[in-house]
Amino acid sequence: MKYYIDHEFVSISSQTATHRIILLHGWGADSHDLLTLGKEIKEKINLDFEVISLSASGFHPSGYGRQWYRLYPHDWNGAEVEVNKLLGTLKKFDNDQISLRNTILLGFSQGAAMAIDAGFKLNLGLIVACSGYPHPTWVPRENCPPFLASHGIYDDVVPIEASRIIYEMVKSKSSKFCELVEFDGFHQIDSNLVDFISSKISDIF
Repeated sequence: MKYYIDHEFVSISSQTATHRIILLHGWGADSHDLLTLGKEIKEKINLDFEVISLSASGFHPSGYGRQWYRLYPHDWNGAEVEVNKLLGTLKKFDNDQISLRNTILLGFSQGAAMAIDAGFKLNLGLIVACSGYPHPTWVPRENCPPFLASHGIYDDVVPIEASRIIYEMVKSKSSKFCELVEFDGFHQIDSNLVDFISSKISDIF
């Protein structure tokens, strides 16, 4: 399937796909960073997924990788601009073959913050935030999409309290699937994440 969007991306395509995974990488990574994770989810879950991994627009200050917006100091105005740009991109994925309701939006770290801010404005099938944090003005809407947060208890980059706050805010606004998984790890993606998503997917789609 061809997409004409405002973000560069890499993909694992399927002409018969009924569901979609959209991946948002962390600060300093790029669109290839989470592609293996997307492939693992695709192979584990008994649904026909296409995998789209987006690349942030900005270049990381180190000269390697990308950033959704500047950190240190945080550019929250720039974050708002990028969230709106991401919203436009996500809306373009909504089509007759695969709707947003059949889409998983998964982000890591800064990508998770983007997924939370943009994703809760849409009717997505599932939002997955790995080691994420909320933008200062973010508030989940009523009856928001299914949500999964995953965070290492020893994370020294984004403290786990950030995901606990997000979880409580979403839980208060939603009657749908909403879970926080705290795992024995640092600033990383849980090695059991794919199995956990697979075990819960029938509750979501």
